[in-house]
Amino acid sequence: MNNIDWQYLKKPIIFFVVSILISAGIVYAGYYFESDRHEAYQQSVSTLRSTHNLYRNMVNDLDLLEQYRTKFGSYKSSGLIGEERRLSWIESLQSTNQVLKLPTLTYNLLPQEKFTRPGFKAKRNVDVKSSPMELTMGMLHEEDLFAVLEGLRLSIKNLFTVDSCRLNREGGVNKSLNTKSANLQSNCVIRWVTINAK
Repeated sequence: MNNIDWQYLKKPIIFFVVSILISAGIVYAGYYFESDRHEAYQQSVSTLRSTHNLYRNMVNDLDLLEQYRTKFGSYKSSGLIGEERRLSWIESLQSTNQVLKLPTLTYNLLPQEKFTRPGFKAKRNVDVKSSPMELTMGMLHEEDLFAVLEGLRLSIKNLFTVDSCRLNREGGVNKSLNTKSANLQSNCVIRWVTINAK
C-alpha cells in the first residue's frame, strides 16, 4: 500500500508540473499584457483630455479674437483708431448746431498732439493723440452748452474729452434775457482722441 510505483507516476507528474509552469507563464503574460494595455489606455485618456482642453482653449481664443476684431472694426470705422478725421468732427459740430440753432458758434481746430492725463499710461506700441478744438459759442441759456456736448456725443462715435469751459454773461446781471441773441458767451476746449496702434 505504501509502495508507490513512481514508474507509472513519473509521466503524469512531469506533465502536471509542465502544465502548471505553462499556466503560470500564460497568467503572467496575460497580466503583463493587461497592465501594458491599461497603461496605454490611461495615456490615451490623458492625451484625449489634453487635446480636448487645447480645443476648448482654442475655441475660447477664437471667440475672444472675434469679439476684439468686431470692436476693433467698430472703433476703426468710427475714427477712434487710425488717422484723425477733422472733417467728420467739423461736420458733426455743424449738424449739431443746425438742430440747436445757437446765435453764434465758431471753432478753431489746433494741431494734433500727444494725449496726456495725470496717471494715464498707454501700452507700448499704442500711440494716443488728441486734437484740441477751441469752441466759442453765443448761447441763450446754460443748457445750450450741455446740449452741444450731448449732440456731439450722439452724432459721432469718435471719442472726445472736455478740457475746460468758461461762461460769461453778456451785459449786466440786471439785464433781462434776450430770446433772439446771445445772453451767454462760452469758451470751451475739447479734445478729439485718436489712437494709432502700431
